Amino acid sequence: MNLIDTAEVYGKGISEEIVGKAISGCRSQVLVASKFSPEHHTYNQVIEAAEGSLRRLGTDYMDLYQIHWSNPVVPISETMGALQDLVRQGKIREVGVCNISYDELLQYQEELSTSRIISLQSEYNLYERTAEYTGLLNDCINGDVTFMAYSPLDQGRLTSLGSNRSNLLEEISNKYQKSIAQIVLKWVISKPGVSAIVSTSSTKHLVENATVLNFDLLQRDIDAIDTEFHEELIHVETNEIRISLNGEFNHSVYQTLEQALENPYGFTPSPSDLAKTMKKGQIIKPVRLVPSEAKSYQYDLIGGRVRYWAWVIAHEGKLPIPAYVRNDLA
Repeated sequence: MNLIDTAEVYGKGISEEIVGKAISGCRSQVLVASKFSPEHHTYNQVIEAAEGSLRRLGTDYMDLYQIHWSNPVVPISETMGALQDLVRQGKIREVGVCNISYDELLQYQEELSTSRIISLQSEYNLYERTAEYTGLLNDCINGDVTFMAYSPLDQGRLTSLGSNRSNLLEEISNKYQKSIAQIVLKWVISKPGVSAIVSTSSTKHLVENATVLNFDLLQRDIDAIDTEFHEELIHVETNEIRISLNGEFNHSVYQTLEQALENPYGFTPSPSDLAKTMKKGQIIKPVRLVPSEAKSYQYDLIGGRVRYWAWVIAHEGKLPIPAYVRNDLA
């Protein structure tokens, strides 16, 4: 394990400063990956963001520099032109993208004359398997692009599993004498072309994460997990969804279409800008819902707050939105 993934937005730069201290004295042994934010997509902003990250990391180059989220307002050619120049200057070695479709990746790739995009980072875990269902994983494999899975342990929410799922994972866990987290993480990296980015807050869990490289799951166990955690993608009328007050992880959420159009929280891309992409039929991943206790609604929205409003704007509330229902989080 020698890859550290961070971003300028994590802790408003403090994360990069901590990483910089950690790699001091062993820089050549570590692959450092960082990301720049969607509000920094113009040529000068990309250059300035990279210089800021390098300064905080205490290094003169990043092994991988990634587009954290797309920004439909800024021409792709301008963003990629800056990244191309950073590669030429030796300040970044490779270019990666995050949270986009493979078609979008190809559009970004067309603007790189002498470099290629080597990675695509997106959420992927037992519950969030859109990358499988849309063919994104296969596209990355066929295109020789590493798929970097973030939130591979579903933000640590393994204790919320339903009874049948818990029983299966506990059975496999006992069989291999490994923790459930280790089994789940091994399932993620058993997928061809997938590299997992896993967070940890303790030395014990760090060691557990590292030792998943020391054993293999039998194919029948991988298949059993695949079957048990196959989430059915549904399409829900937007007026059947209640917007939760705080959203997942207490994120700010717009309660009305008027708020989404005004975008007072300054989301980038804004719901209106993201709607332009959705009109082309592209959606990165479904929204996350839980059954609602309100009589007037069928579901509550907990994840995908900007995507929800972008979909409403793009389709004027007339098309049902792709969604997963998380009964375990209700």
